[in-house]
Amino acid sequence: MNTVVKIDPKDIDAIAFQEASLDIWDKKYRLTAKDGAPIDRTMDDTYQRVARALADVEKDDVREHWYERFLWALRRGAIPAGRVISNAGALEHKPATSTINCTVSGTIHDSMDDILKKVHEAGLTLKSGAGIGYSFSTLRPRGAYVSGAGSYTSGPLSFMDIFDKMCFTISSAGGRRGAQMGTFDVGHPDVMEFIRAKQADTFLQPLGNFATLLQMITSHFLLWSFHSVLDHLVRQPGHGPRRRSADPLLADGRQDEEAARSAEGRDRRERQLPRQALHRQIHHQS
Repeated sequence: MNTVVKIDPKDIDAIAFQEASLDIWDKKYRLTAKDGAPIDRTMDDTYQRVARALADVEKDDVREHWYERFLWALRRGAIPAGRVISNAGALEHKPATSTINCTVSGTIHDSMDDILKKVHEAGLTLKSGAGIGYSFSTLRPRGAYVSGAGSYTSGPLSFMDIFDKMCFTISSAGGRRGAQMGTFDVGHPDVMEFIRAKQADTFLQPLGNFATLLQMITSHFLLWSFHSVLDHLVRQPGHGPRRRSADPLLADGRQDEEAARSAEGRDRRERQLPRQALHRQIHHQS
């Protein structure tokens, strides 16, 4: 019996778009006028707009060639980044937008002037539609003395909250949520606070408007973590698994149970940064 199924070849245009695809295109990428009237009547109009914008940066004598090539690729599934689809060829209708998806903030220096300057720059970046990433490890830890103000700083996490609220405010003015990424070095004294913020549920907890919070770790920390895991597997002849410390810093970093439960004890323990506890926290968050 012949079981071969013959499938007639179909052009890509014969495959209908899914309803979800059309909905996302309409809400996120379709170009519309100020009054909401659609400028991109179909998804192919969007492809043509993007292809034309990409080709227009070429020399005059090859623009049409590249327009056809870009349009061919788009129609066959070569989809560029979201900001390109949304904003390429749309300067007449939204001149303050960007075709760049992701950017990196300049170094946030440890001064009020520079922190607020970076908030301002980040706000303009988010307004353009691009995302932005920062490193907050350059800010002094909570409780450090600020000589100019004659007081003590509230730490990097409180300043991250300023960026968080700014992102929420900017994104609420448009249809697309702002995209931020925050990074933090494992050697910073406030690293445990950052880990707790990272573990919290987004939108319901502090820093909920950061799309990503990343813990930066060093090769030295990774090496110590590897040896720490092996250390717990050590066995002596005739005995079961035993636990021993491979790190002399752990003995000094331990606190008794009662002190650890108190706010003062927890703060003191975290300031000493026992690496075993930090190792457990980082593995738990992942």
